Amino acid sequence: MKKNLLSFAVMAMGATLLTGCLGDDSKGGDTPAEIVVTKGAFVINNGSSYQSIDGSLTYLDFSTNTAKTDVYKDVNRKSLGGTPNDVMVYGQKVYIVGSDENTIFVLDVRNFKELAEVSTTDLLGDADGNTPRRIAAYEDKVYFTTYGGYVAAIDTISFSLKAKYKVGSYPEGLALGASSSSSTSPAVYVANSDWGMGNGSISCIDLASGSVTESKYDKVKNPQEVAAAGSTLYVLDYGHYNEDYTQQLDAGVYMISGSNTSLVVPNATGMAAAGYTIYTFNDPWGGTTGPSYSIYNIEYGALSTLSLYGDSSHPIIAPAAIAIDPNTGYIYIASRSKDPDTGYPSYALPGFVNAYNSNGQYVGSFDTGVEPHKIEFSYGTAKIVY
Repeated sequence: MKKNLLSFAVMAMGATLLTGCLGDDSKGGDTPAEIVVTKGAFVINNGSSYQSIDGSLTYLDFSTNTAKTDVYKDVNRKSLGGTPNDVMVYGQKVYIVGSDENTIFVLDVRNFKELAEVSTTDLLGDADGNTPRRIAAYEDKVYFTTYGGYVAAIDTISFSLKAKYKVGSYPEGLALGASSSSSTSPAVYVANSDWGMGNGSISCIDLASGSVTESKYDKVKNPQEVAAAGSTLYVLDYGHYNEDYTQQLDAGVYMISGSNTSLVVPNATGMAAAGYTIYTFNDPWGGTTGPSYSIYNIEYGALSTLSLYGDSSHPIIAPAAIAIDPNTGYIYIASRSKDPDTGYPSYALPGFVNAYNSNGQYVGSFDTGVEPHKIEFSYGTAKIVY
């Protein structure tokens, strides 16, 4: 499988990636090289529409171990508005999906200054461009889903519309993969959630032909996230709720390979992929046992428990997002804070992100905005001598 058809991170866990050798060994002396380094991470915070709290963008600066909790507003002197839902770094730009604003915000990754606001309803029309949700990128195009039932592709320079694809009902996450097990033709896979009504599906957009195929699977009813290894998919399904909507049931990660579907991670409400590994957390709505964490190795089909430790003074209260830095193997988990009045997780107070090493040992924490929802890393290069 070509590495650019994998949505999993291409860097091995805990390894250093040499991106170019700048010296010549034949000349003698030390040889400088460039390595990829993780500069920081962006955290998109949903805010709270019920509390009239706008969303925000937090930047975690790993060089100083500090957090700028509302960096978009600090730099651009305005708000992101309600419910920004996704963030992505691609090239020298940061893309933020503003769901309530029907806008893709584009920033300069180096200084966080806004470069453009792309109206999804101007691009697609009021119905089709309504409520953009998630974002991905491939070959100088940015792809995003909308609750109008579309995936749109825009150019990364002009931000003009390049393509528009009709997919399934209420599409959420999307990922790049291969269009079939026997092909290296690139495809975009889309998790169509059907608004949790039980008729979810997966759409496959063949980027070479432009054709769209929608498939339904007996066990996949409410898909939210999708990761692709070639044409094999790993889908986070939110399951369903009991009759009075007080408990979330049967959420987990399903593997889809051809026409076969199997539950590979039972009890999961969040996931992240890196290398050959899927990390999950489980904290279902209405649950009473507290959060739990798992690791699934896609190469060997092995599932194990991830134990976090050393964070007793600053524990995860209610996990809301997870990400893995493939450079260091560090695990980053965003959490809601505890309401001091009720003792329950708060949906109106600023949250935080805890960092753990690859063994689950707590190494630090960063403050965020209200309802941290997505973590996205920012990379750079540094010169070393070996």
